[in-house]
Amino acid sequence: LDTKKVRGKTSKYFKKHEKPAAAIASSIARMTLGKVQIVAVSATVGRSLRRELARVLGLTPDECPQVIRGSSNEKSSNGITSSRAITVPKTLKHFVLPCDGSTSGGLLTAAAFLVKGLPQINGRGRRSLFVVANGCGIKLKDAIGALKHFGVSPEPKSLLDVMEATGTDNLIEAYQNVSGSSGIGESSTSGLALSGSTGYLLLSTEDTVRGIHLDNLDSVIIVGRPKGPDEYIHIAGRAGRAGKVGNVVNVVSFEQAAALSSWETMLGINFIPCDENDVREIF
Repeated sequence: LDTKKVRGKTSKYFKKHEKPAAAIASSIARMTLGKVQIVAVSATVGRSLRRELARVLGLTPDECPQVIRGSSNEKSSNGITSSRAITVPKTLKHFVLPCDGSTSGGLLTAAAFLVKGLPQINGRGRRSLFVVANGCGIKLKDAIGALKHFGVSPEPKSLLDVMEATGTDNLIEAYQNVSGSSGIGESSTSGLALSGSTGYLLLSTEDTVRGIHLDNLDSVIIVGRPKGPDEYIHIAGRAGRAGKVGNVVNVVSFEQAAALSSWETMLGINFIPCDENDVREIF
């Protein structure tokens, strides 16, 4: 989209790509000559998004769009009061598996043995999403290779590769197959998410997993610490949707495990320490 930028390419604030929400809002405003009301909904509305929206809509910083928030300071099921209006689903349990994270190999080894130890659920394979955080220095192809090297089952696959399609029409069909959804509020019985007793293991990066729905997802494994609490909400919230129970396991270094505890009050959750030997008992 040809969205006007107010700063030149030499500026340190120049960005090649606009935020998707800002680009869409800008296009709608231009195409309708400003004769429509735009309501943007997000689980995490930050200052940067508000400024971006104001800029592409031709507003001054003082005219930044109003943000309507839900009730805040709500107690979660574990009794912790969250300072955020929107946080992760209350049906999720959050675990931390500290390990020697001085190298990417250490993180991947710990994550691989964690996934291998995850038990089946009622006789069927587990449906898991494996997310590689941006700051851990691990490439997705290396993560897939490491999991295959350790004989992890089901076969690890890239989420984007599974969704690969030719043309937008096929992309919609591919997404429905991956997500298990055949329409708004509906679920397909023939999609990947419900493809029998083997379960699945899909891998994604921190950026590409946002907004993706996977029907009846059981577990999210996060390797490395996400950038911040907002990013954690988007990643962890892939599981536990629509009242379903789910688990999130964070495979991090010992230093990052200590830092995660600072997010508990903001998110209204408890991070429960665990190790590889606890997996079958906990899950």
